[in-house]
Amino acid sequence: MVKSVGMRQSIRQFFVPSYQGNIPKFFIYRVLYNCMLFMPVWVIFMQDKFGLSLTEVTLADSAFWLTMALTEVPTGAVADTWGRKQSQVIGMVIATGSILAFALAPAYSLVLLANSLWAFGITFMSGADLALFYDTLRELGREDAYPKYRGRLQASTLAAIAASSVLGGLIGEVSLVATFIITAGLMVLATGFLLLLKEPPREKDAESGETLSYLRTLQVTYGAIRHQPELLYALLFSNLLPLLGGTIQVTFMQPYAMSIGLPIAALGVIALGLRASQFVGALSTQRFTGWFGEWGWLRIAPVLVVAGVLSLGLFGSLAGIALFALTGFANSVTRPMMERIILRQTPGAVRATILSVDSLFYWILLAMVGPVIGMIADRYDLQVAFTSVGIFFGLILLVVLLLWGRERRQALAPA
Repeated sequence: MVKSVGMRQSIRQFFVPSYQGNIPKFFIYRVLYNCMLFMPVWVIFMQDKFGLSLTEVTLADSAFWLTMALTEVPTGAVADTWGRKQSQVIGMVIATGSILAFALAPAYSLVLLANSLWAFGITFMSGADLALFYDTLRELGREDAYPKYRGRLQASTLAAIAASSVLGGLIGEVSLVATFIITAGLMVLATGFLLLLKEPPREKDAESGETLSYLRTLQVTYGAIRHQPELLYALLFSNLLPLLGGTIQVTFMQPYAMSIGLPIAALGVIALGLRASQFVGALSTQRFTGWFGEWGWLRIAPVLVVAGVLSLGLFGSLAGIALFALTGFANSVTRPMMERIILRQTPGAVRATILSVDSLFYWILLAMVGPVIGMIADRYDLQVAFTSVGIFFGLILLVVLLLWGRERRQALAPA
């Protein structure tokens, strides 16, 4: 009887907004949001419903990325001006509606519109989510534990993506449209947990002592990046490090595997293995931070990333793919560290906007590096492309790390 009463009290307490309660609710919200069952079948859905070529399918992707690039920073400033929780709720409503519209659209032009709306909704959440999560830990006095919690969140997200990919394929065998509709239902449920979060108070501007207006938020963001070289280099490093690994895994891993003689059936196993390396890395962030320290690991991570990319070019075999898993592992370990470094150097009033700038840098670089790898591969082959871009990006990462380290030493030096 006592146990039953205690359980009821715990359930009631769970639904009472509190900073401590934010942590499990945020995990549930992000896991449900990332259960996108339609992702493994959306290309098949487009081709089956509209008879599209792959070029026409990629136009929908282009509309998505273009919308992301154009709206990332303006919507990030909305979160800092009017509230991170409110911004995410707006984003979830738009994204849920657009996914339903994507599934039910009677014409291809409406699919393009729905895809752009989905991207627009995502930008309301991008930056606002992690800023709210970080501020929750700050209110609890645990901001130093951000890499540990962020690593667990990242691992939970990867597990949700992996599980929903398998489940989405099974549901898609029965009905492709159902994968979209069920995903929309899960997003409605996720929004419910989002509404239960307690919004941490927004920090005031250090100069005026007041909450920033929308325009002032953008000005402070620009000023923070312009006048803090450490922050600028942190943003550059944060985006350059995962760029090659992410591009290769998403766009070029399948043709590479086929080019070295692997069967189509092996592609799913490879994808699962690469996700597993990311999952392990996400759970290892706190451990590696303790072993090497932030700066010690930031010197090691580029070596692992470049080694993984070069392995594809130099070996041209399954061994190269196995070593390429080092890139996902290193990036997953590094990401929570980099977010904490960026958030630590960011004025509290504009955290969501700075994280949106971080995402914007990545979308721009992603749009550039993919075509470059493709052109080199078309001219020579994929192995030459991976070897050349691996060496080039390794040099760029070295230069950025050296410049960043110099600024850091100057900041730490006594006046």
